[in-house]
Amino acid sequence: ARDWLLECEDCTGGVMLTDTRDAYFQSNPFDYPFGDHPMEELPEELMVFEENPELSTDHWLTSIPVQRCRKYELKSHPMLCSGSTMGTRQGILDYIDSMVNEFDYWSDRQECRSDTVGDDQSIHNHLYYSKQLKNAVAIPHRTGPIHVVGFQADKIFRGAIEQAAKEGYGEDLAAAESFINNVGYLHWNESSAEQVLPGERRKDWRTWLPLEHELIDPK
Repeated sequence: ARDWLLECEDCTGGVMLTDTRDAYFQSNPFDYPFGDHPMEELPEELMVFEENPELSTDHWLTSIPVQRCRKYELKSHPMLCSGSTMGTRQGILDYIDSMVNEFDYWSDRQECRSDTVGDDQSIHNHLYYSKQLKNAVAIPHRTGPIHVVGFQADKIFRGAIEQAAKEGYGEDLAAAESFINNVGYLHWNESSAEQVLPGERRKDWRTWLPLEHELIDPK
């Protein structure tokens, strides 16, 4: 990404690095104002995004690897998502350089190496909270142009599996998970509404899902 961006002389506006599986756009990211100005007007700036408030850097995914490798105590900060980062051209170039340098540091030391999926999250949070990312600002959960829904979606999914198991849709949690995967969570909640007592199933997810799982606009 860095080499491509350096070679693209016409790429002078905002830049976004993101995975796509659980990313949800809340607005056009390249029209999103950063402070009082469009993003491309701000030199060397970077946006990182906070995860669900239930997650913090006390989580083992960040606290343990960073303490072991860098002897740095992250303390209890909002968890930042390493899957989505936005900024100006220079801001993203600086970010990539910082991440690559830190990856090199970790890969050269046995105590820093890990087979755990998600070590980029450890590094991403360490760099931000140790103030090694230039001109970076953390965007509060669900208030930026891009929102990562993975944690919340997984929480809803795991809750549905437990409920399905309690209602007898499978002999155990693995069977209940297979049931939910095959039928679909929303379909399961809506399609059988006429076959059970009122209120146990809801026909239109828009009337219950956002409120039940706090999927509403933050105040």
